Amino acid sequence: MDALIDRDSERGTGEPHAARRLRAFRAADAFALAVWQDARSFARPEGALLAEEIRRTVARAGGSLVAAASLDASEPEARRAAATAHAGFLEVRYYLYLARRLGCLDLKRYRHLAHLQDAALRELGALLSESRTEATFPIASDAQAS
Repeated sequence: MDALIDRDSERGTGEPHAARRLRAFRAADAFALAVWQDARSFARPEGALLAEEIRRTVARAGGSLVAAASLDASEPEARRAAATAHAGFLEVRYYLYLARRLGCLDLKRYRHLAHLQDAALRELGALLSESRTEATFPIASDAQAS
């Protein structure tokens, strides 16, 4: 598997925006796939509902990321979709925590999923940060702040 974080690009060597978007998608996709597969194994009665909610949230966040990637980076909707994906993937952390507390996930799997989630959130955060500093994704709140 490719490295999710390229240390040179973190130092500001100027990675192309398209490459950053692709890395964000790959990291988010790896997380979504792992969560989806692990949610299948929730055996406890309360686990079925929790697994359904986790899958629904991950699918929505993934859909938002695909929407962001399919739009031109200069379109305001692209930034909104990327921000929605970031928020959705962030929300899943609490569901994973609940799954761990309810005994649906063992500690090893929880930590693995949290690691994948951190990588996805880091990539999405970098994408959003990059787009904000370059002003390629202006949104209404940015205009009001000026």
